[in-house]
Amino acid sequence: MSVAGLLKAKHVGVRELKEHLSGFLKGGQPLVATDHGTPTHFVVPYGEMIEIVEMLEELSDPELVRRVQEARSAQQKGGWVPASRLFAKLRRRPGKRE
Repeated sequence: MSVAGLLKAKHVGVRELKEHLSGFLKGGQPLVATDHGTPTHFVVPYGEMIEIVEMLEELSDPELVRRVQEARSAQQKGGWVPASRLFAKLRRRPGKRE
């Protein structure tokens, strides 16, 4: 799920969440728990939370951020090759390993 998708998560009152917790968890969607209409907690499926943590770790790596910025700059200038073309070139290479 995208960050925008998380921001559009369904809001559920604490009482309703408590009464139907199993169903909400089986639904696998992020939820915002509210208390009298005020958001208090975010319920995020485990897999999505892991992705969020990994993204945060990547954003804390200055070298990785620099390389991503360089790649975006090169892509905007047209200095990139589609992956499909690279894979096709590798398949045509003599002596390739399978």
